[in-house]
Amino acid sequence: MRLKGKVAIITGASQGIGAAFAVGFAKEGAKIVIADITDGSKTAKKVADAGSEALFVKTDVSKEQECMTMAKAAFDKFGSIDILINNAAMFASIVLKPFTELSSEEFKRIIEVNTSGAFHCIKSVFPYMKDKGGKIINMSSASILEGVPGMPHYVASKGAVMALTRCMARELGDFNININTIAPGFTHSEGGDQFDRGKALPLPPLDELQIPFRCLKRPGKPEDLVGLAIFLAGDESAFITGQMVVHDGGLSLY
Repeated sequence: MRLKGKVAIITGASQGIGAAFAVGFAKEGAKIVIADITDGSKTAKKVADAGSEALFVKTDVSKEQECMTMAKAAFDKFGSIDILINNAAMFASIVLKPFTELSSEEFKRIIEVNTSGAFHCIKSVFPYMKDKGGKIINMSSASILEGVPGMPHYVASKGAVMALTRCMARELGDFNININTIAPGFTHSEGGDQFDRGKALPLPPLDELQIPFRCLKRPGKPEDLVGLAIFLAGDESAFITGQMVVHDGGLSLY
């Protein structure tokens, strides 16, 4: 078990990619803290079924104090925080539409959750990692390389996540804390499928648009991301920090 004895906080783990991370990490021996604004009890049961322990802490990552409270609850329960995955984000509810129809309030809200949320969680776990090191994984998006019409707020928020990763790598390195980014392409999850259905722009299903241009011509699944996350959270990646791994089946090569 590559993560035996580790404690991993995974934000946005009540479903989709975050839930897949929780189960995958549990199978590798990690204890899981599910930090989500929605109920995480189903994921907690899956973690238990995988042979590990889970704690659900209801958390709105856009609110710094809630993140601080969540990190303390994690430490109080398990006595350590070794891994943070900043996975929580607003995506499923986004409707692709012309930028002229996008309000400043919508733009700001996406930044608050997707970018500031990651920053809040990094600040929250730092006191528990600074003396012994740790691993932080930020979830960006391959859309920052592709340029996607109709969602400049989301793409900007995820580009900022990568920039944040590079800055934090400089500051956290002295404390033996590694921080890296995964940038997935479109992934079939509850949130991804809801997003695909909600497009206001006249576009076909995203698989029809993307798969022909991928090197690996199949849909992406949450489980495809788990192995990479385990690698970045484990000892094998001890000398890797400040990097972004694009996980889109080769779409961004075109």
